[in-house]
Amino acid sequence: MAISGKSLVRTITQNIDRAEVFACDLTWKNSNVTFELGYAIGRFKRIWVSVDESIQNASKDFQRTYFGLLGLGYSEYQNHHDLSNKLLIDVPWRSIDEPLLGEIYRNNKPRLEYPTLLYLKPSLATDAVIEAEEVLRASMFGKSLIVDDPIENPSPSLEWYAEKLRISEAVVVHLLSHDQKHAEEHNLKCSLVAGLAHGFQIPVLMLAHTPFDPPVDYQKLLATHETAASCRATLSRWLSEIDVPRRRQRRLPLPSSEVKELDLRSLSLGEPIAEHESHDLDDYFIETSVYYRAMEARTTIVVGRRGTGKSAILIAMQNALQEGHRNHICIIKPVGYETSGLARVLGEIIDFSERGFLIESLWKFLIISELARSVFDMITSRPAQLTANKEEEQFLDYWKINEEILSAPFSQRLDRAVTSLIGIGGLSGNSAQRARISERLHSEHIREIRRLLGPVLAGRDKVAILIDNLDGSWGPGHHVEYLSELLWGLLEVVENIADDFQHEDFYRKRMNVSLTIFLRSDIFAFIQPKAAEQDKLPIQRIEWDDSELLLRVIDQRLLHSAPKKYNADSIWAQIFPKEVVGLPIKTFIIQTIISRPREAIYLLKEAVNVAINRGHQSVTENDMLRAREKYSEYIFKSILSEDDPRKNKLEAVLYEFAGCDSILSSKEIEGRMTKAQVGASDIEFYVDLLCDVGFLGIQSGNEFRFPSHESERQTLRRIARQMAGGNEPTEEMYRVNPAFYQILQIE
Repeated sequence: MAISGKSLVRTITQNIDRAEVFACDLTWKNSNVTFELGYAIGRFKRIWVSVDESIQNASKDFQRTYFGLLGLGYSEYQNHHDLSNKLLIDVPWRSIDEPLLGEIYRNNKPRLEYPTLLYLKPSLATDAVIEAEEVLRASMFGKSLIVDDPIENPSPSLEWYAEKLRISEAVVVHLLSHDQKHAEEHNLKCSLVAGLAHGFQIPVLMLAHTPFDPPVDYQKLLATHETAASCRATLSRWLSEIDVPRRRQRRLPLPSSEVKELDLRSLSLGEPIAEHESHDLDDYFIETSVYYRAMEARTTIVVGRRGTGKSAILIAMQNALQEGHRNHICIIKPVGYETSGLARVLGEIIDFSERGFLIESLWKFLIISELARSVFDMITSRPAQLTANKEEEQFLDYWKINEEILSAPFSQRLDRAVTSLIGIGGLSGNSAQRARISERLHSEHIREIRRLLGPVLAGRDKVAILIDNLDGSWGPGHHVEYLSELLWGLLEVVENIADDFQHEDFYRKRMNVSLTIFLRSDIFAFIQPKAAEQDKLPIQRIEWDDSELLLRVIDQRLLHSAPKKYNADSIWAQIFPKEVVGLPIKTFIIQTIISRPREAIYLLKEAVNVAINRGHQSVTENDMLRAREKYSEYIFKSILSEDDPRKNKLEAVLYEFAGCDSILSSKEIEGRMTKAQVGASDIEFYVDLLCDVGFLGIQSGNEFRFPSHESERQTLRRIARQMAGGNEPTEEMYRVNPAFYQILQIE
């Protein structure tokens, strides 16, 4: 290429545009090549890939880096003769009508009700990442922001990214600096998706923390930042320059209403992750008993594992409550915590009895200030002709005076509040300490905001406060004990806050407030022992041990996207094979996955994608088997994030089960853990963890049960030990979940 004096990226992309075949070598991990590959896929070019098999680990690196994401094959070679022969044998120029992405991805979907942006987030919650996400959530894209979180979405496919890009008007990818954990794998994925978006002609911003040596291909798309503040400024400036087409504030008609016949390409199962389908979820959400109880109760703690549907319930509650014009909803979803400051405060010489007062005061301030913020947004977002009444004007006057304290995002308010408490330890006398805590937490604001909110919200049928994303900073480490104290303080204070809003006297009006907290079950299991009367906690556990209920989730989604003349049974009969490996299709699905909605949706979406890409009119048995392989890889990667980073042995432990029998004794499991170099003191931890993430089922009578939560696991293991130590001692027996058979090659 003649590149002198020209834009490098434009010259390269113009040459790719002119070509009918894009051939690349992926022996080495190269961000430039990966970006160009993504661009070529986005331009629907015929792709041809080679890998030098003489290079050690090249094939393994390709499988690990590209295969799960792209699902494409490659040609192996050892020298230039091999390479040219393979190219001449494959003759890719004779099949230019076979791009990686099918025809369905060539046209953009109709625009959503709100502007949409895809954000590729790293697994590390750095200050810059927290700032970037807060900027995006506060921007015009906030209502339809799609966050690709590698912890929640560990193995996204090319089709998933293409689907999200079709509805996005901008893309932000956040790279890691070269010395940060997981940088190489994450940055290669970001390079490919950025190239794909560039090929789709969507505006792209690539952010990276210095030091960062930018690949030459996308230097002009990249902005580096030294601090979180500079990251915020760069992103805010870029967002302000994006030209987003105007749209009417209404829901678009469903495409299925125009389709007369059942078509695999128009079949939509929605998204495995609820946050990615917040605008469509209420069209096919299954209203379970947990949902109804959360809607009716004054205080509720919804507990469930990752992927069980906590966020889906929150979104459904939000949508249902918004339909009532006399309701007010406040969503509290902190992006990140500053736990080191909190640890220092709680670790100081503070009387233990005063810690409870500190935490209660902290939560009261944060919750009531967030409620005030939501009321401010409600009043100021009205059309200009709807003026504020007298009570609202008084509230707005107070807000303006205290805007610096009240208007900051939730995580910043928490950070500032915690920072203000540094140094209060060692005060003489509890009363002095309490006074200082109250002073530094702006406790005077709690009373005044409560007084002003009463007249504004007293006429509402319901004021719902929904608190989620409390696991943002949760992870094994020396801060967990203090963080658990903070979270337990929240569970204790919600009842007091709800009671306070119910009271009415000379300075405050009664408000019908309900509080719902969504919490991961592993976090709840850690903090539950702190409860003196555990049976009195308003707990609602999400469980999916009923296969009929799980299949209803799929049926409802199929019905939503199909023409109305079809029922669920006829859709199953026309779209999916009757049997897979000799099992009825629904039995095959239930026996293949961990029993959660996210897993079932992922498996069937992959099966449909495979069938569409292969040009099939319906999903075949082989399509289902290929989807099972991809699902097995996905679930394997997803549970790796559950490891304790201080131990960091889970991946090694899992690989030790490769090729094993499906049923194992406790001694066999301990032996495999020893081979993975797990210390004797950590073996029990990893057995519990493998049960908690659904990898191991525990023998119970004549069957193996996969526990739904940590408390059930404790009970099942205790009974198993008791039974094994009976009159004729035997060993506890466990079964590997079939979801992992493909990735670990277990028969």
